[in-house]
Amino acid sequence: MKRKGYYLCSLLVMIFVFLSCRDEEQDCTQAMQDIQNQLKENDLLKSVSQEGEQCVLLFESNKIIFPQELIQSVDVDAENWKTTLTFANGSTYVIPTLGTSIDNLILSSTVNPSGCNPLSASVVVKLPVLGRIKLIVHSKPGKHTPDVEYTFKDVGLKQNIPVLGLYPNYNNQITLIYTDLQGNERARSNLKLQTKTLESRRLPKEIRVVKAQYDRMELGMNLVNSPGQDETDTSIPYMIDADGEIRWILDWEKSDEHRYIGIGCGLIRMQNGHYMTGDGNHHRMVEVDMMGNTIHNWDMLERGYTMHHAISQDKQGNILATVSKTSAKIANGKDVRINDFIIMMDPEKGEILQEWDLVHMLDSARYGMTDYDLTSDPFAQSASNWAHNNGIVEWGDDYLATARYQGIFKFNKAGGIEWIISPHGYWRDKYLKLLLNPLHADGTPITDPEVIAGTKNCDDFEWPWGCHTAVPLPNGHILYFNNGYGRNFKLDFTDRKNIYTCGIEYEVDEVNRTVRQVWQYGKERGAAYFTPARSGVQYLEQTGNRLICPGMSNVLSNGNRGARVTEVDPETQDVVFELELEDAIYQRVYRMSLYPENQ
Repeated sequence: MKRKGYYLCSLLVMIFVFLSCRDEEQDCTQAMQDIQNQLKENDLLKSVSQEGEQCVLLFESNKIIFPQELIQSVDVDAENWKTTLTFANGSTYVIPTLGTSIDNLILSSTVNPSGCNPLSASVVVKLPVLGRIKLIVHSKPGKHTPDVEYTFKDVGLKQNIPVLGLYPNYNNQITLIYTDLQGNERARSNLKLQTKTLESRRLPKEIRVVKAQYDRMELGMNLVNSPGQDETDTSIPYMIDADGEIRWILDWEKSDEHRYIGIGCGLIRMQNGHYMTGDGNHHRMVEVDMMGNTIHNWDMLERGYTMHHAISQDKQGNILATVSKTSAKIANGKDVRINDFIIMMDPEKGEILQEWDLVHMLDSARYGMTDYDLTSDPFAQSASNWAHNNGIVEWGDDYLATARYQGIFKFNKAGGIEWIISPHGYWRDKYLKLLLNPLHADGTPITDPEVIAGTKNCDDFEWPWGCHTAVPLPNGHILYFNNGYGRNFKLDFTDRKNIYTCGIEYEVDEVNRTVRQVWQYGKERGAAYFTPARSGVQYLEQTGNRLICPGMSNVLSNGNRGARVTEVDPETQDVVFELELEDAIYQRVYRMSLYPENQ
């Protein structure tokens, strides 16, 4: 009987122990499940504490509580962003934990990873839970240019951070900040990135900031689209900050793929944050990312075109480009026409969606008015180069374009001309109804037939002469660059009073078919500001300032030749920023943020 009692007691003990272990196992499993569920919220553990007989795990947005007896040990390793819990049943669970710096989350850093962008770097990080990285590239001490700050939208566990805006020949300081998905800072680390001296012979001899009112300027870098030393050279786009320092560059001479690229169109920033350019030397359409890596490389010769001076992107994301069509001939059926087509291309597929032939839109017989002695010059006006298209942008449901020799014109998708702004001289009769009539500044009609024809100047109105880059303004007006080339149909460069370049704003009245000049800058700068070709303008959205960009042949403050970038407040005519690029030329300059604002 005693033995039976002993066995019964032992059995009860075993059952109790078994049930206790099973309960403990279940409790441990439940605790781990609770932790796992919390980690699905991409929360980091902040601390582990004991409150009475309870273990408290405090996360960023919640806390988990379970009996302390379930925990055998806690090993916090904040340096490596983890905490290891060992449970009473011997199982372990590693919990991503808030650390003190992100040094150990950085896997690698590489300066100039693409091989052609020496002022860039790639930093690879591996994060414990989903989050974002904010980057700060610190400006040099005493500089006026603000730090470059950018928060990336990538939230993955492994991220490749593109670092832009490094100074050349400098041990750059950058800060990486790890945030949660709401942007709250978790931790940060500083990193040093040493760059080399820029060695390209294609850069300006000297870059000078001759005027700067930093509190009135539009923020951003100045993207300079330089063709190199001549039209067939390797182009070199670079960005200059408000202090005159180069902070971004694509040195394509270092690229086997893009050596001798001719970016006569200049780089434009696409809606996806990449850059697109037309290559006038190899006749390609090239898309690259911010680091200079090639995304697309479309052969335009295969599609029957060669590139000219302008590309833009419409609201649907398609590329608009001014081109020549290789099969197009002038009236004699023998000589090739150039620079008189516009195309629309799908940038993802390389498919040509639409083509506009300017011969069917403008007066192709209107040529030879000014370039009598330049017929051998490939850039001179001739029967082949009668239009010289150099600007195209979307404007609502229509398009706004410039042709160096024919003026500014608006057309619809079907190719119908809405109007033309051009001196009325030499147009054939059937085009006269398309020409807008000029007004004085006070709104009264200009009646002098010589002014209307373009053979005589007017104090308060200027026709387009050798124009570039017309862009629509928010008020419905037009801003464009008036080179002043061939003004009054003359090429007398000794007439210093008549040689000037300016940015001009027009008001167009489509109902009454009139055009009025409401603003200009540049005429007051005289011949020293004159640039016969290239160049452009930009409306600056944050300040309302205008960027006037004479791209060649300016007489600079030290008497040498070069190019300028001038930012003007149109309300006061004050120059709030001016940059001189000595012994340099460029096709276009754009003020822009270093990183795309919508990415």
